[in-house]
Amino acid sequence: MAHHNARPYRYNAQRWLGVLLLFCCLQGSADSSLRLEKIKAAYVFNFLKFTIWPLEGARDMPLFVCLGNSDAVLQQAFKPLQGQQVNGRKIYIRPLPVKAEVAGCHVYYLRQGGAPVPLRTLAQRYPGLLTIGDDENFVADGGIIGLQEVEGRLQFAINLDLIRQGHYTISSQLLKLARNTGMTP
Repeated sequence: MAHHNARPYRYNAQRWLGVLLLFCCLQGSADSSLRLEKIKAAYVFNFLKFTIWPLEGARDMPLFVCLGNSDAVLQQAFKPLQGQQVNGRKIYIRPLPVKAEVAGCHVYYLRQGGAPVPLRTLAQRYPGLLTIGDDENFVADGGIIGLQEVEGRLQFAINLDLIRQGHYTISSQLLKLARNTGMTP
């Protein structure tokens, strides 16, 4: 009987992220800010592929990705995700004005800067909301997935405590790729 190993799954997930990031970089413009935001959007798309919202009932319901602290560059970077399908659900991108409510959002991508309320409050108020951000202390401040540039490479950290409280499931394949996890003992 063959021995099953978890390495092929990790390899496939890493390869998937790599292919999307390469595609994103090849499509990028000369503007490094836009290129970096496109890479972050590709990461968000991959996070969505490895996340399931079980309380939604129907798999064909839309998935709303809301952009906090959004500007023209961020909106342009996320534009290719508009209308894409992930796990049978169509993605809709919704830029939010400063301090806007996140009701109706499944994912709240917060670009560097402040949230309308503290991230821990958002997690309590909206347990089904997957928060993703690129602020240096995003996970420590109560965000769920934090993107960080480390030695010229984009990596991510995940807050396992908040994932356990959420009304969704994140694949163990994605968790294995995280740089570290923010957990309380």
